[in-house]
Amino acid sequence: MAVGPCSTEIQQRRVELVENYSEHLTCLLDVLFNVGAVTEEDLSFIRGSSVRGERECMRVLLDVLNGRGEESCRAFLYVLPSVLDETPKLGRTSRQESLKKHKNILARQHGLVDYLNIKRHALEQDEGRCWTDITFSRQAGYASSSQCRHESAGVGDAFRTRADEICIFKDVFENLLCNTASGVNMLSGVAGSGKTTVVKRLVREWATETNSSKIVLSLSFRELNLITQEQSLQDLLSDHYSHLKPFLHELLNSNPTQFLLILDGLDEFCYPLNFEHTPKCSDPERLQPIQAIVVNLIKGNLLPGVSIFLTSRPHAVSKVPPVLVSQFYSLLGFSVAQQKQYFEQNCSSPEAADAVWASVSSHKPLLLMCHIPAFCWIVSTALHDGNSCLYPESISATPGEKEALEEANSSVGPSEENSKPVTISEIYCCFVKSILLFHVQGRSEGSHHTRLQHAPRVLGEMQPVLKSLGAMAFKGLLERRFIFESSDLNSFNLDSTKLSQVFLSEILREDRASLTFEKGFHFIHTSVQEFLAALYYILQSLSGSDPFSGLKTSTGYFRSACKQMASTVNKFSRPHRLFRRRIKKALRCGERHQSGHMDLFCRFVCGLLVPRTRLILNGFFPDGPKMHLLRCQPSPDPTPPFLVHLLHSQLQSSTLSPERKVNVCHCLYEAQDPGLSQRLQSWMKVLSQQSSDQSGSVNRDWSELAFLLQLSPDLQVLNLDAQGLDAEGLSRLLPVLPLFSTLSLGQNPLGPEGASVLSLILRNPDCRIQRLWVVATGLGCEGLKILVEALKENRTVTDLRMAMNKIGDVGAGYLAELLRENRTLTDIRLRDNLVTDKGAEVLMAALKENTTLEYLWLFDNKFTKDGVKKLKEFAKARPNLDIKVCV
Repeated sequence: MAVGPCSTEIQQRRVELVENYSEHLTCLLDVLFNVGAVTEEDLSFIRGSSVRGERECMRVLLDVLNGRGEESCRAFLYVLPSVLDETPKLGRTSRQESLKKHKNILARQHGLVDYLNIKRHALEQDEGRCWTDITFSRQAGYASSSQCRHESAGVGDAFRTRADEICIFKDVFENLLCNTASGVNMLSGVAGSGKTTVVKRLVREWATETNSSKIVLSLSFRELNLITQEQSLQDLLSDHYSHLKPFLHELLNSNPTQFLLILDGLDEFCYPLNFEHTPKCSDPERLQPIQAIVVNLIKGNLLPGVSIFLTSRPHAVSKVPPVLVSQFYSLLGFSVAQQKQYFEQNCSSPEAADAVWASVSSHKPLLLMCHIPAFCWIVSTALHDGNSCLYPESISATPGEKEALEEANSSVGPSEENSKPVTISEIYCCFVKSILLFHVQGRSEGSHHTRLQHAPRVLGEMQPVLKSLGAMAFKGLLERRFIFESSDLNSFNLDSTKLSQVFLSEILREDRASLTFEKGFHFIHTSVQEFLAALYYILQSLSGSDPFSGLKTSTGYFRSACKQMASTVNKFSRPHRLFRRRIKKALRCGERHQSGHMDLFCRFVCGLLVPRTRLILNGFFPDGPKMHLLRCQPSPDPTPPFLVHLLHSQLQSSTLSPERKVNVCHCLYEAQDPGLSQRLQSWMKVLSQQSSDQSGSVNRDWSELAFLLQLSPDLQVLNLDAQGLDAEGLSRLLPVLPLFSTLSLGQNPLGPEGASVLSLILRNPDCRIQRLWVVATGLGCEGLKILVEALKENRTVTDLRMAMNKIGDVGAGYLAELLRENRTLTDIRLRDNLVTDKGAEVLMAALKENTTLEYLWLFDNKFTKDGVKKLKEFAKARPNLDIKVCV
């Protein structure tokens, strides 16, 4: 077959055509197909080479044209110039359509989620009213802090006075999508605080926004966990957003600043991020491990100028070096006004909303937890539109159960008060009960009262599944694991239907090697996992079984039989001692995990030991509550005495950290300790300055004050003057002291040991203390030296009052060192501190270098007339410095 001139020209220009025309391949193929130069089979063959890139497709096209003959080659050369002219216009139109499609796809992917389908109709009809605004704080960068408590313990702290800026969603939206600034923006928030909801709202409002010039790309770290092989950034985004594939290469290389890349859930990323030793890569087409892509994106090597929005729980924030974070947002949660608004929007009627709000606002621990949006959802579900799920089923209880119910009710107050949940454990019991009675498929028939009457039977039927769910939850909690696989469900005899679907959310996990998908599961909220774990633990303990035995794999028939025999013997020998030993073991789990991730579990365990609380789930526990296991003799108290004794002994432990001791107080509240309310009332008198009697300070437990302060986020000034507070008591207050703007500890025997505790407070990254008053606290020179070293690092304290501490000239020298370095202090008061002329000379020399101090009070020290004269002359030369002094 003779080769024509057009075929020859194509062969001669082959390199040029591949180099310059590959990017126009899509448009070129459409035109060639329309004029009949290539067939549908040819198009399929050519596009099949796309896995090797556009240039390879172009080479295949040229080979196909050569095989087709001279006519096809002539048609190709004829349409080539016109395709070049039309491509920009067609590209712009096609790109606009693709971006519009992209917005629609992301809006669908980021729709509102209602786990129980409670409000599906409302969501579809009026989505705009379903968003309750949420409170953020904003600051430049962040300071890493150690996580020594359950993250829920700090939710109220966020609403105290803080130096960073308070903002709302609108401010975050405008900063990310309407400003041209690039860099890494990080959002930190506890589980259930609404991080993913913020991402959903951000994407959906961007999809309807016409003024934003940004293009949003959203990925979750759960999805990134599925990538096990090396991949390029361009391939990663092309796979995820295939509708943008024709333009993605050009968009990424032309102007990365037009992109906002959202990476949701850093705390769930299973790969380590090594920012020091990860090789630098700036090529989006280069293959590398997924963790290397993330590191190079955050460092700005890949797509320099792109805006990145990272979300994370607090414990994982430190995975990213602070120097790389340009803007740091803390998701504070709902303010009190926003909590009330949430219930108004999510209850069926204003009356139901008022009932729920009345129940929540009357108990500080519940109000504190409602700063977390997910907890508000749990509360509204638990109370089922304001109706009580506590004890109406007692009408169908057995005589023994009725007697136990009456005993529990009579010991805690009037029946009207008992119809509302008091503790967090009771809220979660009502939550589980409400789900089983009103939201599990097939249980929506009948009136509210009728379904409550059948509650014991329903709870009994559901007990095996709940027990298995609790066992899996407990095992995951011990292993700090929150994502489960199908094999985990199978090992606990669970399936992914009915009840499991209510408590578990399903995610798809892709196995790229086999091109198959596996299901993954997580509990609808981490606190639900913690509660079900505690429910399982108490059920096993009350049944006489070891809660840990159901978590271990089989170890052979003989050993298994021996264990079964030992378990049977234990059930009938000393059941009281065995039961208490298991409760101690549960609380020791909380002691061993200093990170605090078992704190809420321990609270639930203590709460579920209260007969009143367990009666909410009447029918779940076999044969009713086993009162004989909880106390050795009949008692009118609703709380098992052995539990109160155990918790009080923990408070006296010398090995327990201050954070764990505060959690013990939370456990006492959940256990409904009869004396706790009275002790907290006495602390309230101390805070209101109605009591300054130190005679009772020996019997005080300062951890209980820390617990009370944690429940009082509105309190900004803490005055503990003349309360007999020593270094040990001060250390028990460590978890809360950094959070106050004013800390007055005058006339307490702190001494140098107390100064050591204060230094820890001042070095805390969350320290907000502006005024530190330690008058007559026995610091001396040694204590002052310790305090000065901490103040050299502190950047919040502006007012230091430490009269009558006998620091002398040596202490004045320590303060002089501080004044040479510190540029935050503006007011120092040193009345009656045995400072002489020598100390004054040292202070004046330091003040020549310090220009920020405005007040220095030196009344009643050991100055001579000449010393006073020199100080006054020095003050005249410094009009901005007020020195108060007398002989």
